[in-house]
Amino acid sequence: MKDPEDKNHWIIDEHAATVVKEIFHLCMQGNGPTQIAKILKERQVLTPVEYAKTNGLTLPARRDSDNPYEWADSTVVHILERQEYIGNTVNFKTYKKYYKLKKKMKNDPSNWQIFEGTHDAIIEKEVFDTVQKIRNARRRRTPMGEMPILSGMVYCADCGAKLYQVRSKGWEHDKEHMVCATYRKKGKHICTSHEIRNVVIEKLLLDDLQRVTTFAREHENEFLQMITKSKARELDRDLRESKKEYEQAQARISKLDNIIQRLYEDNIEGKISDELFMKMTATYESEQKQLSERVAELKFFLSKAKEENLNAQYFLSLVKKYAEITELNAEIIREFVDRIIVFKAEKVNGRRRQRIRIVYNCIGAVDLPASKEKTA
Repeated sequence: MKDPEDKNHWIIDEHAATVVKEIFHLCMQGNGPTQIAKILKERQVLTPVEYAKTNGLTLPARRDSDNPYEWADSTVVHILERQEYIGNTVNFKTYKKYYKLKKKMKNDPSNWQIFEGTHDAIIEKEVFDTVQKIRNARRRRTPMGEMPILSGMVYCADCGAKLYQVRSKGWEHDKEHMVCATYRKKGKHICTSHEIRNVVIEKLLLDDLQRVTTFAREHENEFLQMITKSKARELDRDLRESKKEYEQAQARISKLDNIIQRLYEDNIEGKISDELFMKMTATYESEQKQLSERVAELKFFLSKAKEENLNAQYFLSLVKKYAEITELNAEIIREFVDRIIVFKAEKVNGRRRQRIRIVYNCIGAVDLPASKEKTA
C-alpha cells in the first residue's frame, strides 16, 4: 500500500503481507493455484476484494461472490507473478489500441518497464524466482490426484526432456519410477528410457544435499571461494560461446542483406522473374528475422551476464535456515534444487549403474573436493 502523502514511500500492510507470504510458501510446498485457492478458502482467509472492503477500500472484481473466502485460481496466479512483492515497480503492463477506447490490452512482458528496488520487498527475489520456475515447469498431479515431490524437476541428460512420472494404484512408493518423456512419446529410436526409481533419486539427492550443506556450514569461506571460481569459469565459457554465436549471426545478417540487394538488382534488370524474386527474398528475410531475434537475445545476455552476482550467500542462508535436513519434502527440494539430470544406465562389471547430476539454485552443480556425480 502506498503512503498518499509520500509518493516514494510504501506502507506494508502486515496482514496482507502475511497472506502473500503464505501463498508463496504453499506454492513452494508443491501446491498449484487451484490447491492454494482451496486451502485459503478452507482457512477462511478473506479474498483481496473482501479484505479491501474491511479497510474502506474498493477493488475491482471480475465476478461477484456471496462467499468472502471464495478465492479464484486467477487471483492466486496474479499474486504469484507480481514483481511488486520483490520491491520492483512495473509499468506498461497494459496498453490501449486507440486512445479513445476504454478497453486495455495486456502488453507483452518484453515491453514492460521494470524499475528495481523502488520499495521494500516482502518476498525474497530467490523465492520469487524459484516460484516462477515451479510455475513454468507445469507440475502435474498423478491420475490419483497426488503431486510427486520430484514432479517437474528431473530431466534427461541426452535429449533434455523431462522425466515422466510412472505409477499405478496399489503400488508401494519403491515401485514408482520415472522415464524420459521423449522415449515414452516417440520410442526408443529417438531416446532411451533413462528409467530410474523415485526412491533412488530421493536417496541420492538427500545424501548429496546433506553432504553439500554440511561442507558449506563447516567450511564457509572455502565453500564460497570454490563456488565463485567454478561459476566464474562457467560464465566465461558461456560468454565466449555466446559472443562467437553473436558475431556469426551478425555476419550472416550482413551477408543476407547483400544477397537480397543482388536479388533486387537482378529482378530490376529482368534476370529473375517477380515470382522467383518474391519467393527467394521471403526465404532470406525469414532467416534474417530469426537471426535478428537471436542476436537481440544474445545481446541482452552479454550485457547482463557480467552484472549478475553469484548468490552463494543466499544458499548459505538456506543452509542456516535448515540446521539439519533428515528427510526431503517439496519445499526443501525447490528451495535448494534447480533441476536433477539423469543419465542413461550402464553396465559396469555386470552391475547396473546410473549417474545423476544435481544442479542447485544460486550456485549450480557442486563438485566438492574428492566428489563425483552421484551414482545409483
